[in-house]
Amino acid sequence: MTQTPNSRDVEAFNIVAVELSFRRAAERLAMDQSALSRRIRQLEETLGYQLIRRTTREVSLTSAGEIFHERTRLIPTEIARAVHAARIAAEGKQGQLRIGYMSFAAIEWMPQIVAAFTREYPDIDLELRYIRTQGQKIELARNSIDLGFMLGPFQHPQFETIRVEDAPLVAILPVGHRLATRTEVLLADLASYPMVLGSAGEWEFFRTFVLDVFAQSGHQVAVRYEASNAMGILGLVASGLGVSVYSRSIERFQPRSIMIRPIADCAARIETLLVWNRAYKNPALMNFVTVARRVIAAEQ
Repeated sequence: MTQTPNSRDVEAFNIVAVELSFRRAAERLAMDQSALSRRIRQLEETLGYQLIRRTTREVSLTSAGEIFHERTRLIPTEIARAVHAARIAAEGKQGQLRIGYMSFAAIEWMPQIVAAFTREYPDIDLELRYIRTQGQKIELARNSIDLGFMLGPFQHPQFETIRVEDAPLVAILPVGHRLATRTEVLLADLASYPMVLGSAGEWEFFRTFVLDVFAQSGHQVAVRYEASNAMGILGLVASGLGVSVYSRSIERFQPRSIMIRPIADCAARIETLLVWNRAYKNPALMNFVTVARRVIAAEQ
């Protein structure tokens, strides 16, 4: 069985193969010519066949030497490339991140942070996946995503979190609605009208949060219509089919067909968190977290 040759011996051989002179090759390697000759013989003994023909007049490659040179001459370059590529990956500058997000983050924070990260780390491939809050927790635990923009509060020893936003709830009303003429509304006002909320399947976390807010204030809510996404909720409200409640983040992208009013007697706030699994963090993930912290701090 042929032994694996020493990389220094291979390097020495390839320099001799290029120079076809032990003297010139020894000068390039800054070593004694006899030591170089011994190194080549050691390589040939390891391989079990001759690579170089030596005469008093010339040095030439055997057919085996020509093939060996052709196949190994780029090894130093490939190693250097591999070292460079590995260093980039180790620094979190190349690779892939899988990011989950829900509706509230999709309006502003997720795109803003992703844009800042992409400008700084253009060679990281980002896979963005819309996943409801509860689903993100499962996907993070399974290592199916690397980070998640989800609703809080959420505390678990397996996960690390950053608070992205802590926003009050606001009322969403059709243009021309009688409550829209007020500067602020009450929970009781909203409870007296048909309510439009996200469906239980897609909006379980926020829907439960909103219903609890009303229940704790002693108000029953009549959910008349459901939608699977934010645009559906806004569309149903804009059509006059009911009122709704949303995070104040919607104010930055308020459609002309709805009115937004603060809820005077609602102290509840909704958190948007950036969450990742402690067990699976990598350099690219931590770079994303660093960028996220910077973007969040700049907005405060």
